[in-house]
Amino acid sequence: MKKPFTLFLILLIIMFLLSWPYYMYLHETGKIDFSPIEEEDYRGIITFWDFPHQSSDDPTGYNFIKKKIQDFEYYHPGVIIEFEPLKNSDGYERVSDIGSDNKPDIVPITSDSPLIYDGKLEPLNKYIDRNYKDSLKEQVLDSFTYKGSIYGLPLGMYSGVMFINKDLFSEKEIEVPQDGEWTYDEFLEDMTKLTYQMGKKEKKSYYGLSMYIEGSYNLWGILMSDGANIVNDKGLVSFEGPQAESGLKKLIELSEKGVIDPVSYGDDYNKVWDSFTVLKESAVLIDESYKIQYLKYLQNKNKLFDFDVALYPEGDSDVPLTLSPKVYGYGVTKQIDKKKLEMAYKFIKFITDSQESVEKIGYIPVKKSIALNDELMKKIDKAVKYTDYPPPNWHDKNVKINKAIIDGLINKENEKRILIRMQKIIN
Repeated sequence: MKKPFTLFLILLIIMFLLSWPYYMYLHETGKIDFSPIEEEDYRGIITFWDFPHQSSDDPTGYNFIKKKIQDFEYYHPGVIIEFEPLKNSDGYERVSDIGSDNKPDIVPITSDSPLIYDGKLEPLNKYIDRNYKDSLKEQVLDSFTYKGSIYGLPLGMYSGVMFINKDLFSEKEIEVPQDGEWTYDEFLEDMTKLTYQMGKKEKKSYYGLSMYIEGSYNLWGILMSDGANIVNDKGLVSFEGPQAESGLKKLIELSEKGVIDPVSYGDDYNKVWDSFTVLKESAVLIDESYKIQYLKYLQNKNKLFDFDVALYPEGDSDVPLTLSPKVYGYGVTKQIDKKKLEMAYKFIKFITDSQESVEKIGYIPVKKSIALNDELMKKIDKAVKYTDYPPPNWHDKNVKINKAIIDGLINKENEKRILIRMQKIIN
């Protein structure tokens, strides 16, 4: 019984010795590869939420992202991006409140997003190399960084600006601010001239200024106009001192002179928007700068007046300072499947990498190499450079501060009393 087995073993060794040189030849000539087989990329569904990004040729605001999805799926067969549009009315609350069940894989974030600080996002440091970091403008990536971990990739930058109805300025023979810059005294004088009533029996009121206050950062350009900041010299979050008082006093002055459209104190953003765009009852609208592209769309459709962009007025600081989340981007929620995490990262990198189209949806590019072409966008870029980031996890405190200020203005409180209420919220 042993003899046949021994013979078989000898034949097997001879065949191996004869065939081995041939296999080595195939390997050396590249006709056979002994290197380890790479694992396949993730195939499956990635869920994705995003807000609309309106442009001058897309009023719905979803063409930009749908094109990105289409192209990504083409380059990654087997991957399906399941997209759910967010509404501006409740989208922020939905994103902020995501839990472990039914959460999307990819969400939009800004620098004040609670998701960055609540442990609901994946750190992305291992995917981000030095070349990518060096390609970005200063501090952009820092806005998504917490305790050394990077939780998102930036798409674009924005700030609060003033949109101007040039027709109403012209009717009152008021010059639009040159290069978008004006002093507070010039601003106050212009807003006063643009606040008036018309009609004999049924008088209609017109206002210099409108802005949505409650859920925004729109007040800070006035509050900081004399040089106050939300972070003091010791690096502590604080808003106090003579500059803070005088900035608040300027806001009270605007309210007492009646130049602020009353809809600004309410909780309905649409009324503020319509006051400026449809009813033409306010000459200046303070809003996020990316709204410029929808204004251009309305203008192209002959549904809007000629408009311009101005920065916040300069007080004693001599610069148009303000506060804003400033950077819009995307993060990846906590993942069990590491292949899925990697593919989700590839998708947000794909969205944000090509910055040439960012200007068309109203954002300032985050990469140094991208130049701006539009003159109004150049003014917005200037505004962004004068904009500070809010402190970490600031959104909820900001909302409470705005409500305290609104109550103070309505109840005609002085700057010291309102400031005390603000400090209680901050501390």
